[in-house]
Amino acid sequence: MTRAEQKKTRHKALENALEQNPFLRDEELAKLLGVSIATVRLDRAELGIKEYRERIRMAAERPQPEGDLLDFEPYHSGISTLEPDRSMAYEGSDLIRCQALFSFAENLSLQLVNAKSAQIRVANIKVLRPIHIGERLLAKYEVIREKPSECIVWVKIKADRQEVFRAKISMILEEEQV
Repeated sequence: MTRAEQKKTRHKALENALEQNPFLRDEELAKLLGVSIATVRLDRAELGIKEYRERIRMAAERPQPEGDLLDFEPYHSGISTLEPDRSMAYEGSDLIRCQALFSFAENLSLQLVNAKSAQIRVANIKVLRPIHIGERLLAKYEVIREKPSECIVWVKIKADRQEVFRAKISMILEEEQV
């Protein structure tokens, strides 16, 4: 294999690794690809891939999925739908990112307990099968335990009547919102 072919293969592997996990640091990428950190940085520069901090900032600025509210009873339960779009998928794929589903579940939980912000203490999530662009998702969520400054919300998401994602989210609520 020529150097040009090796470089092309390495570039593809670098892009694939960052599609799967955009939060990989250069050190982790170097180990994964079996090259030096300097090589990873040069490859990223050639491909126009931002450094770690910039990738995190871009992910944080990405719009968070909200969905359409169908039923809602504050501090008790609710039902919402979401149709994932291209912005929630891995680049070049129709597979929805797990963080988009978790963000949807987190937003529903915050809405349910009427909190503008809360610190997630523990989140137990399960993706039960891959979810694709265009699948209509139905989320049912409910408060399963409430204490003065803590709340646990159970979120179950289905596609075609089959559970595809679930999360149990324990949140610490800000004092003024309790």
